[in-house]
Amino acid sequence: MDISFKLYILSSNGPQVYAVNICKDDKNKDRYAILDNTNVSLHLLEVLHLRDHVCSIKGVGDSDKNNLKLWKVIGVKSKDIKEQNISTEEDIVQKLRGKEMELEEPFGTYFQDELDNKNKSGSSIITIITDTDYYPPKKRPKIIKALEGEDVSSMTWSDKSEAFQSVLDEPPIIINNGDYSLGESEFKKFVTSGTFVDKSLFIMEFMIFGQRANLVTRPRRFGKSTNLSMLETFLSTDYPPLNYIPDLKSTLFGKLKIANFGWFAKLYYKQWPVIHISFKDLGSESWELMLDAIKERISNLYEKYQYLIDILPKSDKEKFVSILNNKTTGVALLNNALSNLARYLNKCFGKSSIILIDEYDWPMENARGFYDNVHDFFKTMYSSVAKENTYVDKVLFVGTLPLGQTSFLSGFNNVVVYPMHEKPSCSGRAIFSDTFGFTENEIKYLLEEKKQNEKLDELRLYYNGYRTSTGVHIYNPHSVISCLDKDEIDNYWINSGSTNTLVEILKKCGSGVKDRLENIIHSHSFCKDKDVVESVGQDESVVSLDVELMPYLRYNDLDTKPEINSLCTLLYYSGYLTMVPGSLVGHTVKNVKLVIPNREVACQWILWIFEVVGMEYAKTNEIYESLFKKDIATFCNKFPSLYMEVVSCFDIADLKRGKLYETWYHIFVLGALAMYHGVEYRVESNREAGVGRPDVRIIPIIQNKTVSITYEFKRSDDVDFRIMKQDTTDALEQIFDKGYRMSLPDHVKEIVEVGIAFCDKVAFVSARCLKRNKEGITTNEDWTVVSEWETGKVK
Repeated sequence: MDISFKLYILSSNGPQVYAVNICKDDKNKDRYAILDNTNVSLHLLEVLHLRDHVCSIKGVGDSDKNNLKLWKVIGVKSKDIKEQNISTEEDIVQKLRGKEMELEEPFGTYFQDELDNKNKSGSSIITIITDTDYYPPKKRPKIIKALEGEDVSSMTWSDKSEAFQSVLDEPPIIINNGDYSLGESEFKKFVTSGTFVDKSLFIMEFMIFGQRANLVTRPRRFGKSTNLSMLETFLSTDYPPLNYIPDLKSTLFGKLKIANFGWFAKLYYKQWPVIHISFKDLGSESWELMLDAIKERISNLYEKYQYLIDILPKSDKEKFVSILNNKTTGVALLNNALSNLARYLNKCFGKSSIILIDEYDWPMENARGFYDNVHDFFKTMYSSVAKENTYVDKVLFVGTLPLGQTSFLSGFNNVVVYPMHEKPSCSGRAIFSDTFGFTENEIKYLLEEKKQNEKLDELRLYYNGYRTSTGVHIYNPHSVISCLDKDEIDNYWINSGSTNTLVEILKKCGSGVKDRLENIIHSHSFCKDKDVVESVGQDESVVSLDVELMPYLRYNDLDTKPEINSLCTLLYYSGYLTMVPGSLVGHTVKNVKLVIPNREVACQWILWIFEVVGMEYAKTNEIYESLFKKDIATFCNKFPSLYMEVVSCFDIADLKRGKLYETWYHIFVLGALAMYHGVEYRVESNREAGVGRPDVRIIPIIQNKTVSITYEFKRSDDVDFRIMKQDTTDALEQIFDKGYRMSLPDHVKEIVEVGIAFCDKVAFVSARCLKRNKEGITTNEDWTVVSEWETGKVK
């Protein structure tokens, strides 16, 4: 068998944890490969082999190898070590019941139960090391020389494989200092006055693994702006520059993971000129107003660097002052405002700049009627900083969509895009995959910190559903924190921003696209207490949208009738659809499976339905709700007017009657889904019941809801009430003849059966209420008609 256990390395910096696997060699059953793939016969495998490998781990090598001790413990987790403040040999023995492992003893002496498959409690090994600085080994002499000015070239150290090993896997860190507004994004205030889930290792990942030009795409409110604020706080140099490197333990980062990496702080903390700008919330009524807003935004940026005026030559000083005072004319100087600022900062600090651009795609998303102006302006500006530029070390764009590289980003084709589904690199990690949004593990620690552990299942249903390419669960951070602060499950994310653009695009979709979207809303309604992402492929009632994600998008491509791939790409990157991880093959995004991620987002789809099909929610709700009150007279008399109002929104002059039927049927089903799908009712359309397929059934799925509704539609040949009345009578007879009553749950005590006939813009309704007989259970005859009504009948 294989043996797996956790290795905990204790130091003054806290516990560091590694996963260790000892695997049987398939070719030789009595030989095992331990850690470094060295095959050792099991009876010769000693604890010494493990000790030697521990000493090769980064940060351990400086410890006294001969005095390094190992203890075996059972059932111990990271939180046990932290909560019990384990730091000495006595703590390990007395508090954790650790058993010291003799180095010369065979490994099997201590793990015989695991080898015999008897121990299911989870074993671990603990060791204590002397204080070390978490730096990559072998490089330290060069780094020290660089810091002392002897070898400046070593400052650009980038041994990625070793650096990755330095980013240790340890429990999440949660800072809980208040309720700083979630509408803000300033890192300092989150750490000092709010709830902050530690993402500080993102700084290391960006500086070491990040490319020269990087684009991270995530839905809104996923922590993008806060992460940029954190980057700026850590990297940005002061003026005048500090003549010493402070201990991170005494800074805002003192309680965060990055404080363990002193070598990184010496190289990067307060060492870089940083240019940080956001292009969110610019004027969007016209190009002139947006351009004025851009000028003001860049002018405000330049205010932070007024100290540069005294060191700039005359020509550059004039340009700087012109932008600072918002006196620029034309767009040429504005196009180069960021690249010029990087050049000015280089004159001051002698270093290239880090450029952080937040909401890079907001101007393009909101440029309705003047897209080309905005596209051309930002294409020039972004290209000036992202293509080869001596004065720019790195640039990071963050936003929602990957805008077209073949056009918009053509000036810097080497930009690397990091979506949520980014595949793992050769190091085994998907870069930046879990640094935006909360992981399941972070949620558990957050709930523990907030003392709200009982909320985990609800949070999973409402705010989970996003996945990385490796299957890591990602939660919407905005909604989670809002829910915990207010102690109430609600739709926080969908109420935190405008969806006008998406609504307008959805309205332009053809009926084929809308039908496919309807299917996934159906699917979500069947996942009452299940993770819809996990249900794909396991539950036949849960279907997905199988599409090809477009690698890049242009917003103006969606202005005409959008096709399914481009629409779903927009919805996926915006957070309204999520990817089923197993559907991503290699690095391609062809034939991926998309579903609605969670209940909160499903509520947004419900609201969209009414906007897309043009139904007024309050009026529609009153008419639909009358059936649950068994007020069939109200429904029969008011529904024809609602029908006429809705279909009048469509140009039916050139529509064949069959097409009108499809359009109406689609609207009706979506309306029913919008009103009732969810935790109380299940909406079924054309699903088997009895010996047929009723058009629509609304079935209660909780015990205290006892009324079920069945609809059957008929298409009449003429606007003649006698013909239409007969068609509705036939519809009700079909409900009986096909046995649609037979498969209802036992707790359903009453049924409302509705027959609707329509021709062009006219509708006629017949309905009846039935009550289950006391002795009846499932047969078609176990129901008694208690009332009947039809359109035009007078009370």
